[in-house]
Amino acid sequence: MRVRVRHMALLVIIASLAGCKAGTSAAASSSAAAPASASPSATTTPTASQGPLGVLAVPAGATPWKANTNALMSRTAFVKTFYITSAQSNEDGQYLRRGFVSGVIEGWINADGSQQSIAIARFATAAGATSAFDDLRGAFKGQAKPVTMLSDPAIAGSIGMQNPTLDSLGNAQVQFAATVGDEMLVVHEFTAATPDQADAKALFQKQYDALKNGS
Repeated sequence: MRVRVRHMALLVIIASLAGCKAGTSAAASSSAAAPASASPSATTTPTASQGPLGVLAVPAGATPWKANTNALMSRTAFVKTFYITSAQSNEDGQYLRRGFVSGVIEGWINADGSQQSIAIARFATAAGATSAFDDLRGAFKGQAKPVTMLSDPAIAGSIGMQNPTLDSLGNAQVQFAATVGDEMLVVHEFTAATPDQADAKALFQKQYDALKNGS
């Protein structure tokens, strides 16, 4: 999954970080992707314990992405994970200007084969988080159809996008993003064949609430 953003930068958080496509369990030997259920109950709910920056823990029964570190990321590490190589130099400078403090990116494969990830970037001020968020908003708006813009009415000011076009691993995707004080939150949902807004919104709301309540 790649998303065009300003200055020709590309987000690079992709389901291949997990080592398999959505709709296929981590242990499956077949490359055929079974359609993931659109039911929110099909996705495991993250446990109450949290990791760095309050990121929700990988759900019980889910398989963590191989790239997970469960540790705070430096600016360089976050940018290298979030952007393709050609964009990293520019974005590293942008994140420095915005006052990036630390970040975390964690993802997992659910029992139904769908995949989810949470990215949190903390800045020295709320203005820094807003600047990064505004760039993401521009990225979403700049996407050609069939990509469509979304929002979550339950979270004021949030943005999102849905891309039904399958990536190289056969995944459709949904993203939601918001700012919470001096942090920017981005949630991704990868599913085989069709996007799943319901599961993405459920995880987005849970992580947003955890950050908002400081718990």
